[in-house]
Amino acid sequence: MSAGAAPVRRVLFRGQIFEDELRALAGRRGIAFEAAADTAAVVRALPAADALWITPSTYAAAIPQAVAARRGALRWIGLTSAGYDAVLSHGVAPDVVTTYATGVYGPVVAEHALALLLATVRRLPAAFELQRAHVWDRDISGTLRSVGDMTVAIVGFGAIGQHLARCLRPLGARIIGVNRSGAPDPLADEMTPVAQLHTVLARSDAVVLALTLDASTRGLIDARAFAAMRPGTVLVNIARGGIVDASALRAAIADGTVRGAGLDVTDPEPLAPDDALWHAPDTLITPHIAGFGSRALGARLVALFERNLDHLAAGEPLEGSIRYTDN
Repeated sequence: MSAGAAPVRRVLFRGQIFEDELRALAGRRGIAFEAAADTAAVVRALPAADALWITPSTYAAAIPQAVAARRGALRWIGLTSAGYDAVLSHGVAPDVVTTYATGVYGPVVAEHALALLLATVRRLPAAFELQRAHVWDRDISGTLRSVGDMTVAIVGFGAIGQHLARCLRPLGARIIGVNRSGAPDPLADEMTPVAQLHTVLARSDAVVLALTLDASTRGLIDARAFAAMRPGTVLVNIARGGIVDASALRAAIADGTVRGAGLDVTDPEPLAPDDALWHAPDTLITPHIAGFGSRALGARLVALFERNLDHLAAGEPLEGSIRYTDN
């Protein structure tokens, strides 16, 4: 066992989902489990905890501040979601390993991204409007497209982007993966570094955003990015709303640069009731639900956390450790 390595004896939990599953995991491993009702309770209990398992939406600046002020026993912060922009924003104290739920949400979020992409390409929002009006108008058929004829750029080629590529490949789409390195990946026909994003946008029929929100990606899809796109591009965002400049998106939809948009996330979130995006043509908005609906989620999260308990006890690197350069 490496120096300083030891089993986790006490876990503090703060979250909205997966409490029952993680409590059962702790009980099976003989770990004391305490659920905190609010941030103040987390701060009080932190000095005695070896690990904090937390939903990012409940992660507040007071938590890393408390860790820094009273180091205590804390060695691991385990996020129960794939997104970790809250941690990037609020930070963590040095020497505390922070992990995200890598490999847990990829399949279901990719499924949602595919649903939004297919819905916009096949113009289901327009078809729904016709249905509500009791209108049978087959003229819409002349504006339909097929994913099999399209080049799809997946911006952010981590677990979610890779799962989406697996879904798209049988449909015949050409896939361009975009990440920081641009290193080749067998799941993509082509990989490109994000520094060359605009050249990719100019060659793509659809763009799917699946990357982390951080200082380098906030507003990445701005007016210049939309200007680089082909007229009639389809945009799908299942990442974070702040990656897209909302004003530029509205303008791109209005001028036809974006002919269809599938948005599971927006900026702000939720949208104001009078936001023009609610009524934008060929736009489908879902309320940040891409990560829900799979009965396998809890089992995959528990399996990941259990492996990381073993890694921590053995002094080994934890799966999903946040390097602050992931995409």
